[in-house]
Amino acid sequence: MPGAPDVGSYYGEQWAPLAMSSLSSLFSYSPPGTAKYAAALASPSQQVSTTMPELETEGELKTLPAPMTIETTAAAAAAARSPEIVKVRSVWAHNLDEEANLIESLFPSFRLAAVDTEFPGTVHRPSAPAYTLTRKQKYALLKKNVDELHLVQLGLTLFDAGGRLPDLGTGGAARYVWEFNFREFDLRRHAHAPESIALLRSKGVDFDRTRRGGVDAAAFGPRLRRWLRAGLGRAGLVTFSGAYDLAYMLKMLYGGGGGYRLPGDAATFEFVVRAVIGRTLYDVGKMARHCPGDMRGGLERVAGKLGVRRAVGEAHQAGSDSLLTSQMFMRMRERYFDDQDALTAVAGINFGYLNFTSCEYT
Repeated sequence: MPGAPDVGSYYGEQWAPLAMSSLSSLFSYSPPGTAKYAAALASPSQQVSTTMPELETEGELKTLPAPMTIETTAAAAAAARSPEIVKVRSVWAHNLDEEANLIESLFPSFRLAAVDTEFPGTVHRPSAPAYTLTRKQKYALLKKNVDELHLVQLGLTLFDAGGRLPDLGTGGAARYVWEFNFREFDLRRHAHAPESIALLRSKGVDFDRTRRGGVDAAAFGPRLRRWLRAGLGRAGLVTFSGAYDLAYMLKMLYGGGGGYRLPGDAATFEFVVRAVIGRTLYDVGKMARHCPGDMRGGLERVAGKLGVRRAVGEAHQAGSDSLLTSQMFMRMRERYFDDQDALTAVAGINFGYLNFTSCEYT
């Protein structure tokens, strides 16, 4: 099993100045005012993506400072369960600036964000059963995989305290989420898991198109930093078993095009993620294990147990999965975490067990 580099040299030489520089610039920025929403565009084509390993909770992490109170009315909860027509806006190099500006204009009204990442599987796997791994060993595997692999897609869902999505001036006739396609992964020369590539191909992913027209990750990093300063996920950033999601976001922030390496140990990784990406983090996979009954399983299985139906697309599509994650968060919030202290108690990063037996969500 691969090991992590020495944290002392890594953190001292690379991360300390980088983290402090990022922190000083990140929290001195004032969010812009609400811009006029752009007119809705035609429904973009959908791209499907591969899976990420399932993670389970291992022990309790330190809780974060109390997040903003999220109030849910019955009407808003119904809207979260049964949204209007939802469309996925597919983002490529040619429309990145337009879509990025539109997204940024929505932050003052939609202060929660759910994310999902899709990547070419995992190439470094444990030699022992996953449940026997220590937290240190699990992070070492995560680091090794994320350091060597390239992101395929990032899904982003913006929503408000009632679970409503942006309608972009349609008067509620349609709601929107986003799916970013990246160009860095080259099937001919980059590491990947064959079963994950087979899944992507079986669902129509065109790797030639992503190479030709995908977003440049190196150019996307500064845009993502700007979003975080402007208020992306200010009331909460939501993932499902999201350690890999957060790791890929961190990689995008500081050199998504290559050459970047994650921090050497899990504690440093958590510190930087909380400081730079989000001070209030919710992991729906972790929350599920604090709900009554058996809520074990992957994204699709837990959604079914909660009675949450996918509003658009299908599994392994980043935009669709980010939306499903947001809907599951709202359902859990309504049913099991209506007390703010209870919600705060389950905030944090989930490093649980890694499931390498299949490229499918369990």
